[in-house]
Amino acid sequence: MKPLIDYFYRFPSNHLYNMPGRCRVRIYKRKNGAHTVLLTELDVNSGETITNACERIATDLTSARKLNAKTTRWIQHDPPHDDLPHVFEEVQFTWGSRKTATDPQWQQLSDEQAEALTGESVSALNRHLGDFELKPDEGGKDAAAKT
Repeated sequence: MKPLIDYFYRFPSNHLYNMPGRCRVRIYKRKNGAHTVLLTELDVNSGETITNACERIATDLTSARKLNAKTTRWIQHDPPHDDLPHVFEEVQFTWGSRKTATDPQWQQLSDEQAEALTGESVSALNRHLGDFELKPDEGGKDAAAKT
């Protein structure tokens, strides 16, 4: 399935970091109506990391996108870079009375689990925003000019 939302997000910084962080956000709606949020670390992020800001990111996105804190699944994604493989980790939060995410707990996901939660292939999940996949019947340089 394609994400409902796919964009670059500048997340709220805390006072320790001079530069706010950025990540890619993709929100998927699963068959049962619940959402999966995929947070992808960017190679060009010079600010705070997703890991260090995950509680603020989850709190902000839950409020801004009207997500159900109890049913939304959160995945942190580090795409392949510098000869390192990609990594998918589910992040589970404790939600306070003010709908504030706290106490993040990470658990590594297999590729199959990430695909099941998003409905997309690992190759699609690892593609950069703006990249396109050349279809076999489109071949040649004219296909690249279409996008």
